[in-house]
Amino acid sequence: MKNIIKTAIAAFAAALGLSACSETEIGDYINLSVETYTFNSGSDSLVVTVETNAPEWTAAVQSPFISLGTKTETSIVISVEPNGSDEYLNGAVRFAAGTAEETLNISQAPKSYIGPFKDLPIQSMGAMSRNGKYYAWINTYLISENDWDDECFIMDLETGEITEMPVEPCIWTDTEGYYDSCLAISDDGRTMILEHKGSMITELYVDGERVTLNCQPGYYNPWITGISADGSVIVGGVKKENDMNFTTFPCKWVNGEHIILDMPETDAIGWPMTNGVYLRGCSADGSVIFGSEWQTFGVVYYKDDRLYNIGIENSEAEGESVPTIIYMQASSHNMSPSGKYFGATYRLDGVDYPCRINTQTGTFEYLENAANCGGSCATDDGLLFGCTPTYMATSGVVCDFNAGTTESLSDYMQRVHGLNVSNDRWVEQISSDGRAMGGRHYTFTALGAQYPYWFMSVD
Repeated sequence: MKNIIKTAIAAFAAALGLSACSETEIGDYINLSVETYTFNSGSDSLVVTVETNAPEWTAAVQSPFISLGTKTETSIVISVEPNGSDEYLNGAVRFAAGTAEETLNISQAPKSYIGPFKDLPIQSMGAMSRNGKYYAWINTYLISENDWDDECFIMDLETGEITEMPVEPCIWTDTEGYYDSCLAISDDGRTMILEHKGSMITELYVDGERVTLNCQPGYYNPWITGISADGSVIVGGVKKENDMNFTTFPCKWVNGEHIILDMPETDAIGWPMTNGVYLRGCSADGSVIFGSEWQTFGVVYYKDDRLYNIGIENSEAEGESVPTIIYMQASSHNMSPSGKYFGATYRLDGVDYPCRINTQTGTFEYLENAANCGGSCATDDGLLFGCTPTYMATSGVVCDFNAGTTESLSDYMQRVHGLNVSNDRWVEQISSDGRAMGGRHYTFTALGAQYPYWFMSVD
């Protein structure tokens, strides 16, 4: 099953042209479906799809722990044996076609690491359950010239088993190939939120079947982004009939009951709230919900249904700009399991700092020694994971507010888990026990900067 999935992933990436491309003066080129890959510590294999205009291509191993298997006109199998050392192995496979060359960088986890580690294709986006048992993601791939299809995969992080969940065509277009991400999955793996490409359309799936949420009279078009650990609380927004601004009203569903939440009166500049509030996620029990108003991105949160307008209340406007504000954009997993803390970004006089919000005290803190860094997710112990720079991030940061210090993600992973993880990754999700995490990985391809997802768990 795993090799079938990897083959589909490789074919999808090749179809979209998402790999690195090397061209020469006479026009030779070679495209690889994967440009970097990390194997687990055990025996494993990967199918790489190759596209070239040259009549022949070759692959040569640059490191002894890598071996080449079956080769066809358009693909090759790359394998590794179990890593018996306590160190990460790093190597490469060099591809050549005519005068064009390309390198696939390979690494393998040490024997001390037991658990899944997976780099997803560039356009795949996923989510992890609160308990760290499941990770779900969407693959979209080209099946003909203008037709696309979706695959939804769920990995059991305890066993490494991957299963495929069927998805239905989009109700608005009656076509397939319309999902592009999984926003959330419950602890039992039964409830999921899937999002549609380039639109404000999300779908709720329970036990593999699409479920329609009911709205209070006068409201319509539910858009959902987060769920509690057991799937009983769903958060998001709705539109209101006869509202010419098409404002998004924050709301939640508790065991199917639709509840409208309070709206801030104005944004940080003082303008009426016409765009509304976009809720992003919640605590494990659903009692604390976070998001932002969508005009200046000022952070809001709700605790036991009471609105805390912490972003706007701690802002300073200058004309139509807001140089000081606690803000957040499209972040879905920033809150710690209990809801005590969540991460955001504090812009002070135009400079960004990682910000930790304490919902028990209604206060916030920021690290002045970590300029141009934003917070992405938090633990119940108050640890904050972030990325830097704030825009177009390239590396991961871990912030200890108790000590007032920061360290790179790579240093943190080495110190805490004894793992060698490149610092061009950052964490956006972490399980309740801290042993499973996922996030994004900065990479540069022929398409420019890309931010594919990755996830791992530590036994």
